[in-house]
Amino acid sequence: MKNKFLSFLIVFQIFFLINLSGQIKSKVWYDGNARVMYDRDMLLGSDLDKRDTISSRNNGKGFTKIDLGIHFTPIKDIEIFSEIRLQNDFGGMWGNRNLVSLRSLSVKGVINDRVKFSVGDIMLKQSKFTLYNYHQDLSKNEPSVFNFYNEYVNYENYYFENYWRLQGIQTNFSYNMYNYIEQIDIDAFTTRVRGAQWLGKPELLMTGATTFIRINEKLKFGSNYINTFEIASSSNTDIAYYNPVLSSKIIFTEKINNLPFKFFVEGGLSKRGWNGDNNAPELNGKFITSSLKFTKNQISKYFISLNYVDSDFRSIGAQTRRIQYLSNPISYPYYNNNYVQRKVTLLDILTDPSIYNQKLATSLMNYNPIYNSTLPYGDATPNRVGIKLGIEDATVLNYILSSSSLNFYSEVRGQGTTQKRQFFVLNSFHKVMINEMLNFSFPLILELSVNNENVKRDGDNIEEIKLNNLLYSSGITVGINNNLHLIFGAKFFSSKGNEYLADRNIYDEIIDYDAVNYNNNETILTTGLQYSFSKDIYITTQYNYFNVLDNNNLEDEFSMGRFIFMFNMNL
Repeated sequence: MKNKFLSFLIVFQIFFLINLSGQIKSKVWYDGNARVMYDRDMLLGSDLDKRDTISSRNNGKGFTKIDLGIHFTPIKDIEIFSEIRLQNDFGGMWGNRNLVSLRSLSVKGVINDRVKFSVGDIMLKQSKFTLYNYHQDLSKNEPSVFNFYNEYVNYENYYFENYWRLQGIQTNFSYNMYNYIEQIDIDAFTTRVRGAQWLGKPELLMTGATTFIRINEKLKFGSNYINTFEIASSSNTDIAYYNPVLSSKIIFTEKINNLPFKFFVEGGLSKRGWNGDNNAPELNGKFITSSLKFTKNQISKYFISLNYVDSDFRSIGAQTRRIQYLSNPISYPYYNNNYVQRKVTLLDILTDPSIYNQKLATSLMNYNPIYNSTLPYGDATPNRVGIKLGIEDATVLNYILSSSSLNFYSEVRGQGTTQKRQFFVLNSFHKVMINEMLNFSFPLILELSVNNENVKRDGDNIEEIKLNNLLYSSGITVGINNNLHLIFGAKFFSSKGNEYLADRNIYDEIIDYDAVNYNNNETILTTGLQYSFSKDIYITTQYNYFNVLDNNNLEDEFSMGRFIFMFNMNL
């Protein structure tokens, strides 16, 4: 009954606003997204009839989704926004397997032409150490032939420009000053991260503020404060979690011999504990980071950055991960005659929105060291110190675009030993416009990327760690005409070596270590056609091949083919 009432209410709202827009066109406008997607997964393997007599050989699924964003301005300084999802899963007719839901709702406005505010669903981001939504593992510098998967995953989970989507109230305003200060910007918010739960955890709130002071065009100061805390009285408990984080930064821009550069430094403190729990430790952590970036020819950027985060630094707004490695993948979550639960792999990281997380976590989430061991929680990863060197968007010979970076990191404190892990990461991306190099009349683009990570720890046989993770990615785009393209893509991933996984208690304290050995190979191949009506409207049809092989357990090899069709339109 409740769902029927919600559907009726939403449909009524649509017709009301459409009718209203016909009367006052200047006050109502629309945006959103429309997507049609169908895929058929097929188990592959020469000995499949022996290894797996349980799973279906193939299965298909698909849907049509329309997310209609309605903007309504009843008066000059107020805007109401709602996004309504209409979904029809393939195989359903006349209301069967159909869905009508309210995807987003917010109100924003301006008070006295000076103070802006937003209420409802809001997008929030501060610094990389206070509130920041880092990209998923191994997603940096992917060839563009895989973009349609990335766009789908990020759109479904509200991953836009490293913002977290939260619910609450936000306000911001600016003051133009004179004399020693040109401008002061202030942004503040309060959100409800977790509601009260009956006989469960208490309500979890987050408050924060950002202050930005511009002395002049060259010198700027900033400060971020965020506090995440539980309200013990909202539940049947006397224990309440708290995690305040404070940071300050300086930004200085200048030119040396007409070469622009930017110097940045930020440092901060954190505290994390539980009031009312005598067994809980209180952690006090700190971090400091700095970078120097030069810009050449308005495009190429050269940078060096230093980073230190001690082992007790905690910030749930910056250390919450996107991927939930303990979740079940949507494609063949169980397979073979042993009915083995399939682990989250590169296949799922690339294609499966359901394994991703949309809620801030008060404890450090699990990660898989074969996909990201150096900075699994981004720059805010605790117990890390290191240096990063790189170049972005460098143009070579007018038809090659390159970006590369080198990371050299170490643990601040050894885990289970006085020996410390050493980390080395090479990330390199190259885009070659072959058509410009050979003067072809049609587009022909080659993209190559390499991500190589090495983890090492010296010591005796028990202490020693050697782990190498390597990902090669490539993509080729061949233009049949200006809109229709043939696309080919490949990913080859390997991981070999040993590691120790930390077991943590409810307070994030390490209580044990699990020794693991890796000898894994993964392959992703794709080929297909893509027709682009415009940048935001396209149709693609592809065939994908996936293979996941653990050489330490050959019986659990997983191979799958997928035919996929997608139509995407951003309104």
